[in-house]
Order: sequence, then C-alpha cells, then structure tokens
Amino acid sequence: MTAGGGGKIGYVISGSTPTEFLATLHPEGVVPLYEYVAVDSVEIPPSSGEPEQVKLIGQIVKIYRDPYQVKRDIPLFSVVESLSRDLLEVQIAKVKVVGYLWGDEIHMPKLPSRIGAPVYLALDDEVQALYGRGDLCVGRLSARPLEICLDLEGIKRHLAVIAATGAGKTWFSVVLIEELLKRGAQIVVLDPHGEYVPAAASANSLGRRGLVVKVSEHHPGDVMYKIGVVDTDPDALADAAGIPAKATKMRYAIYLAHSLAKRAYKEAGRRVGPQDLAALMAAALEGEGRLRALLKRWGVGEAETAGDLAELAKRDRHSVFSAAAYLKRLRRLGVFSSRTTALSKIMADLTVVNLAGASDEVQDYVAWHLLTRIFKARVRHVRGLPGVRLEKPIVVVVEEAHRFAPPKAVKRTRAYEAVSRIAAEGRKFGAYLVVITQRPSRVDPDVMSQMQSQVIMRIINPVDQEAVRSASEQLAQEYLDNLPGLDVGEAIVLGPVARLPAVIRVRDRVLEYGGADISLADAWKTKDQKEEVILYWRRFFGSAPPISVALEARRLSVKHAHNDGGVWQVAVVDGAAEAAVEFSLTQGYARCSCGMRECPHIYKALEEVLGRPSKTADKKPA
Repeated sequence: MTAGGGGKIGYVISGSTPTEFLATLHPEGVVPLYEYVAVDSVEIPPSSGEPEQVKLIGQIVKIYRDPYQVKRDIPLFSVVESLSRDLLEVQIAKVKVVGYLWGDEIHMPKLPSRIGAPVYLALDDEVQALYGRGDLCVGRLSARPLEICLDLEGIKRHLAVIAATGAGKTWFSVVLIEELLKRGAQIVVLDPHGEYVPAAASANSLGRRGLVVKVSEHHPGDVMYKIGVVDTDPDALADAAGIPAKATKMRYAIYLAHSLAKRAYKEAGRRVGPQDLAALMAAALEGEGRLRALLKRWGVGEAETAGDLAELAKRDRHSVFSAAAYLKRLRRLGVFSSRTTALSKIMADLTVVNLAGASDEVQDYVAWHLLTRIFKARVRHVRGLPGVRLEKPIVVVVEEAHRFAPPKAVKRTRAYEAVSRIAAEGRKFGAYLVVITQRPSRVDPDVMSQMQSQVIMRIINPVDQEAVRSASEQLAQEYLDNLPGLDVGEAIVLGPVARLPAVIRVRDRVLEYGGADISLADAWKTKDQKEEVILYWRRFFGSAPPISVALEARRLSVKHAHNDGGVWQVAVVDGAAEAAVEFSLTQGYARCSCGMRECPHIYKALEEVLGRPSKTADKKPA
C-alpha cells in the first residue's frame, strides 16, 4: 500500500535532505500548515543493517504560493489569458521530517527522499503511532482531531509555559493542573493575581481537595499564611515594612529589636510578633531601664543588644520612632506574626497561594519562604532526615515567573534563590517546576535553561522570541517564524513531555479560573449602579457591604435569575458549587442557601439584577 493511504497531494521537488524537503502541492488542494504527510523512502534501520522500505512522516512547517515560472519576455497578460488556472500558480510546502517507525522505535532518516517521490497525507494511525500515548491529555493536534497526551514522566525535567498576554497560557496551565490532579499529583501554585483561586474552589469536581492560602486579609482564601518574626530575616522585615534601603539607622533599629526577639524565644520560649518589636522600640525611647525591665518580664537576661538599642534611641530618636511606625504596617499586613503557619495546614491536593493584595516585596518573601520550606521538606523525606517532611512529590507552578526569578543583572529577588534551586536540584528530590511567563526575556536564563520542556504559544515580541530560541534546543526556525501566527489556544510543545515536537490546540477546561479578560460592559458600570447595590444592601442588612464580600463576588457568576411577583430567585455559581439566592427589593429582605447572612452570593445576585435595564415588579426604596 502507498504511504499514508490518505490520498496523493503532491511531489518532492527540491531541497531534499534527510531532515527536510520541498514539495509541490496541487494548486487547488487544501492542505493547512502543520499537516502531516508521508513519503515512501528507503532507509537502513539500525536493527536491520539492510536497506528497507519505510514511510517517512513529515510536518508542513511552511506553505506558500508562487506564480508559475515563465520566460521574462512573455507578457503576463498573455500568459493569464492563455494558460489554465492550474498552470498560473504553484503551491509549495516546506516539510520537516519527523521520522519513521521501525518496530517501536522512532528513527531519523539518514538518506534524502527521492526527487519526484509522491507525497501523501499521513494516516491518523501513523501519526498517532509516532506520538504514542501519554498520560496528560491536554488537547488535540492542530491540523487534525487526534488527541495529544503528554508524558507524565517528562514533568520531572521541568516545564515552561510561554505566551504573550491573551494567548491562552493560564488556560493551558489550568488544563495541565486538571490532568496532573487526575494522576494523583500534589500541586502548589504561586498566584500573584488570584487567577487560580476558582480552580482550587472547583477541584472537588475532580474528586480532589483544593485550598487557597492568602497573604492579605482582604482577599479570598481559606488559610492566612503567617511567618513568625523570629523565623524572618530582619532585612526582610524592613523590606516588607517599606523602610527605604538607604534608611540604615531605621534598619539597624529593626536588626537590634529582632536580635532581642530571638533572645526572648531562645531563653524563654516567647513567641514575638511585630507588635512586640514595636514595644521594644517604644521602651528604648523611654530609656535603657524601661527596655531592660520589659526584657526581664519576658524572661530575658542581660543582653548587650539592649544597650545598643537604647543608645541608638538616645542618639537618634527620630529613626527609632520611625522604625516603630513602619512596624505598624507589618501588623496591618497580617503575614508576619508570632508563629509560622504549619506546612501541614496549607498542603492540599491543589494549594493556590493567593498573593493578591500584597506588595512586590511581601510576595517575593512569601514565595521564597514557602518554596524553601517545601524543598527542604522533600529533601528530608528523600534522605530520611528528621523534621517536617512531605511524602508526595510536589509540582510547583510559578505564575508570572519573571516577577520571582528575573535575570540577576536586572534585579535580585529572594524568590530567585528558591526557584533556581528547585530548577537545578528539584528532580533529585521530587520537586518539579512549571514556570509561566509572558516575558521569557525577563526570566533568568539559567532558570529557563533548566526547563527542558516548553509549551510555547503566540509570541510577537522579537526579544522574547530570541529568549525562547535560546532556551529551547528543539525549536526549529520555522516554528519560531510561525509563533506570531498561532491562534489563541494553539501551542508548540517541545521536550521530554512530548515524544516529538507537536503543534496542538488546547482542550476545554473543567476547573474554573479567573484569568479571563475583564468585561468592559461590567467594569464600566455607572456610579449610580454601584451606589444602588450599596443602597439595597444597607436596607437588607443595616450597613454597607464589607469590602471582602464585594471582592469575593467578582469571581462568582450568575447561572440564571427570574422574578416571581417581586421576589427574585437567582442561581449563583461558585466553582463547582451553586448557591440559591432569594431577595425582594420591595420587601427589603435577602437570604442565601449557603447559610451566611451577608455573603458574596447575595452581593453578586444584587449586581446582576440591578444591572439589568428593567427590574420588573420592583422599584427603588424610598
């Protein structure tokens, strides 16, 4: 049987090498970019030692039309008038040879295809055999409806997801998380903007447990991540508090107070929080005697550092007073506390670390702190060392990796240390990275070079294209040239996760996520509409809605709403869960099936109804 069996579409015409060739296709043929073709050829497979008939499978990586070549002295009009349509133009395809199957092995040819050899569409079975069957079914091939499943074991070599804004990188990442959860993975997501919060909330739809860890009291989360003051570097405290880098005396005051706090913990077991650091400074401002009296109550003996802090307060009261004022910011943040949150309390099947609402400095420190703890816990488990351990291998997803691991020459971050260490050593200890970025040129090249698999979506910026080329050994120039032309949701997959380079279309997701573009119609609501929501809320509950309720309502959606004699029935969707809200604008009451009195579901339902052109059978309160 002829190669492919899918019908002859053209012939090999020139440029034939073992790895590529040019083919002329029928001018009226409809053969898209990235389609798979087959050519009969002769090779000497390694296990045979003799010439054998094989089927080469190739992929069209470039396609174009040219006018039929004629003598320059023939008027073009005459040619057009006299030649048939089929002879006016030729369709040329550049084909990258993928390989041929011999037994169960894929081999690259060592001989070029014959000029004039027929080119056929490859059979689905032939293409599927080349790619094999992996575990992580993230979509289908772009050129034909064949499911593509990535190799789970390839995740151990780390993965980069790279795409311009709006090209679908978060969508792909959520689909990848779904597939990993189905295989029993334990996943931690660093989420700077809270986009993955709905994914954690809907993880139960896959039979897995999701948990949201927050670092701001005003953003959604199940657990507040706290870092003990004595477990924190004093410079990190100063950074988080917002103390300028050049304010050396204020930073020195923080250092001295932190040293005394560590003494209190070592000598008396006292857990010290930010308010206690401020209390030490306040006592120092009142004199050395008052400071030593406070330390004595805490169970701390003679400490030379106490004299240093008191002397600094005496010489430069303004610096110590200002440092104490900055520490109040740490209290308001809520992240720094007297105790560090136990790792066991924040580890679920899918843990989303919602960093939204925190400054860049706090996000950086929390990322470093948490990733360092996770990596050390895996090292202890593998090596049988005492201390906190994590028994299951961990996949760490770092969204917007350019924020946490920029090039060292551009910016030094604390998180870089943890990210780069997992990139370099994580494979040995069962800690694997998935880094996601829209600016690969702004991610440290050493980190990018460790990401042996890449999922590359549409990229337009030439600088970022060059960064992708540098990081990927398998990205051929033709794929690079085509990056700006990829559709939303299309991706080039390279590296150990794919048996061969593949151009795929990402499937629909199951988990929810918050990464969609903002609806301008919703975002540009009039001031009157927003005030109307607050007005009715006050009527229902006697006070304005809490800001946390309004913020959490943003991630919810309304399934349907109808009015029955002045009573609204609204179904509000929260991930995989659904809440039934009932309220009446005229009777002035609201209730929700979730059982909470003032809940985000009611707020969302109010927004939906009051945003409609007509609130039938209802009217505004007097």
